[in-house]
Amino acid sequence: MNAQRGRGNGAGHRTEGMHLPPLNALRSFESAGRLGSIRAAAAELYVTPGAVSRQVRVLESWLGVELFRHDGRTIKLTDVGARYLRSVTEHLAGIEEATNRATGRGRAEGALRIRSYTLLASAWLIPRLTRFRRSQPWIELELVTSSDPADFGGRDVDAEIRPSASGPWPGNDADLVVDADLVLVCSPDYVEEYRLHSPEDLARLPGDGFLRSAASPQLWQMWFDALGLAGVDVHRGSVYGDSTLAYQAAAAGHGVMLAPMPFVEPDLSRGRLVVPFPVAPRPKMQFYLVYPSDQTHRRAFTAFRRWLLAEGATPAAADARG
Repeated sequence: MNAQRGRGNGAGHRTEGMHLPPLNALRSFESAGRLGSIRAAAAELYVTPGAVSRQVRVLESWLGVELFRHDGRTIKLTDVGARYLRSVTEHLAGIEEATNRATGRGRAEGALRIRSYTLLASAWLIPRLTRFRRSQPWIELELVTSSDPADFGGRDVDAEIRPSASGPWPGNDADLVVDADLVLVCSPDYVEEYRLHSPEDLARLPGDGFLRSAASPQLWQMWFDALGLAGVDVHRGSVYGDSTLAYQAAAAGHGVMLAPMPFVEPDLSRGRLVVPFPVAPRPKMQFYLVYPSDQTHRRAFTAFRRWLLAEGATPAAADARG
């Protein structure tokens, strides 16, 4: 085989047109170069020394360069071979790591990696995790967060918690976790300063009064559409790269923000935030646990999923398989 050509799937670097050497030849070269011995490489790969030597010759012929110098029964990497070995070792290790992440091999049974949007993790999930750790102490949970939609959709995690606006998710299953009212909140002082008694009063806010998250740019439009209120420019205001920052800015009196009710209930009860229009219509905002269907075979994931759905008090799972 002189080359391997593939087609990119749109989810990473393109492979179409790549000119790659035979994988078996690369593995034989990497093992022999790393161990400094054809015989040791044969033992590691469970083949004969002759098979390793043939594969190395195949690779040298394919590359058109000499990788080893032979001195009797010993081998020594050429300068080109030494440089090539470093790159080949690094990339073969990367392939192995990617394969383990995709298949779950090489991981402890209790290892579990979940990615969540930052605001949901900090305001809703983390306060509940103590109960999970007490009920499932054998699970090693790693929680990673992001507010960038581009970070979601990879197989480097077991599952992700995503807002419904990021769907659909072809090829995955999804369970409804949070189904919340979307409410406008701000600090008590901000209500007094701008005399916010009805949604129409928002038209009097300064340009930086509408706090927006780059992760959820559609929320203000959705909220005003639900109210049937026009004449307010929803594209003005301060933009934060993280919803958590916008949430903190609202509590500090910098403006008004939209947030799912469960995320702000602790600060509402403490008086740091208020809902100035309690009778205004409240559109819904949902968050789903999104995962490949093969995750249901993992005991750690099954335990986490069952616990998470109970915390969210959701009924039956919503299937989002595409």
